[in-house]
Amino acid sequence: MGKNLVSTLIPILFISTSLAQIKVNGYLQYQYRVELKVQNTETFTPGTINLKFYGNLNPKVKWEIQLGLKEMNFYKFLKDYYIELVDPLNKISGLELKFGQFKYHWSIERKESSSDRKTIYRSQVVSALVADRDRGLEVIYSGVKNLKLALGFWNGNVVYKDKGKITETIDYTRNMDDSDVKKDITVFASYNYSIKKDDGLIVQVAYLYGSNGKYDISNKTRYAVGFDGYFLNRNLQLRGEFIGGKDDDVKKEGYYVQASYRIFDYLEPVLKYEWWDNDKNTPGKSNWITLGLYSKVLDHVAFRLNYITKIEKDVTEEKNDELSFMIQVKF
Repeated sequence: MGKNLVSTLIPILFISTSLAQIKVNGYLQYQYRVELKVQNTETFTPGTINLKFYGNLNPKVKWEIQLGLKEMNFYKFLKDYYIELVDPLNKISGLELKFGQFKYHWSIERKESSSDRKTIYRSQVVSALVADRDRGLEVIYSGVKNLKLALGFWNGNVVYKDKGKITETIDYTRNMDDSDVKKDITVFASYNYSIKKDDGLIVQVAYLYGSNGKYDISNKTRYAVGFDGYFLNRNLQLRGEFIGGKDDDVKKEGYYVQASYRIFDYLEPVLKYEWWDNDKNTPGKSNWITLGLYSKVLDHVAFRLNYITKIEKDVTEEKNDELSFMIQVKF
């Protein structure tokens, strides 16, 4: 009986200890948006409600579960769930193994937290050609100073959707089903040049190779390649990304450049230009220019005000500009 009692108490003690170490944070977004068409349209949108649970099972094992609602869409409720092993091999320092569902290493803009993003929207090319999250395994190595390498094997979450329309490229690929279980492989490299104190330049390159069994292109290969650059000092931030890819006979590519400058402790004007072509075989390109203000107060509250001029050649002659304001509260 004593042995049975001990065998019962040990799991209870382990679970209780683990629960006591659980950390919780999250954020709430709210957006006011005006579409400046022939007849203006105003919308109030609760953008994202996010809740993250995370902790350590031991010093070398991390875990995370992240839940969220995107525009009150319950289909996209479960965002992240993964286990991360830190330095699992004693003889190899800087090695990490991460498996589950999460954002893999690819784009600067995709990987950064939403509260640090200077504009309300991610760029069109990043939203269209980089999967928000995928399920798989990523091997990360950062044992060499300033260098980070990553190799990922994925279930094939929707990196490319169907051709769609240029005016509909800001879509959310989070947790889209991949019932044909086609596989993708990603390769990533990043180097951080330390110029002087408070100044740095990050250069990244990434490649994806896989296949897509959806949209009547079964057994067709797809690939994508991306180049990122990011310069920052105490006040000035410059960044740019180019991503191109091919899905069967559909070639897609785009880029953006962005500059921001902090003039007060809590205020940054932002200028962003982006170009996107969702199918190089057909007419139609999209150019967006974003003028904005970004403010982050005490790491808990972020404000963004954006005016977006949309120049969509061979797509629409109608005025399609947008004025948006978003507040994000972190807890």
